[in-house]
Amino acid sequence: MQAINQGLTLLELLIAMSIAAILATLVIPSMQGFIADARIGNAVSSLTSLMTHARSTAIDSNRRITLCPTSDRKACGEANEWKHGAMVFADSNDNHLRDSNEPLIRYQPMNRLLEIFSGSTPHTSGRSRKRVVFSPSGSARGYTISIRFCAPRNAAPARVLVLQNSGRIRLADRDGSGRRPNCSG
Repeated sequence: MQAINQGLTLLELLIAMSIAAILATLVIPSMQGFIADARIGNAVSSLTSLMTHARSTAIDSNRRITLCPTSDRKACGEANEWKHGAMVFADSNDNHLRDSNEPLIRYQPMNRLLEIFSGSTPHTSGRSRKRVVFSPSGSARGYTISIRFCAPRNAAPARVLVLQNSGRIRLADRDGSGRRPNCSG
């Protein structure tokens, strides 16, 4: 009988490892972009759903409903960062704050690995819009808000969620002023 060799030679093993290393260097960067794009898509979908819920609640309850970024589910954030989460509540006294007698209607955590912000750049505290108030008619009084979704190191194309005064929500590659999103802070 003839003996069957079932092992690999050192040369075959080195060739297989070299091919695996080459494939990994080609596949991993594209997977990072794919994952970043999926994270942005999920965050956009989550915030769109929350905006739609806030608008519907304002119409159904015939009262003002506030949507704002938050990091603790209790107070609206004073910065323009939405990456920690967002909440919806009925602002009974129209002070743009969630008081202890105003119950939380809904909270949505966001992806902290992304930069999600309104205004021109992350960490802007000036004139950027930090909250949205839906009226009983469903409109978002004030002015249009553009919320940018950016991946770290620009691993995926940025997206902009635009909420118009009428309450219409749309996804775009430009903000309400027609500018491409600036993701560098």
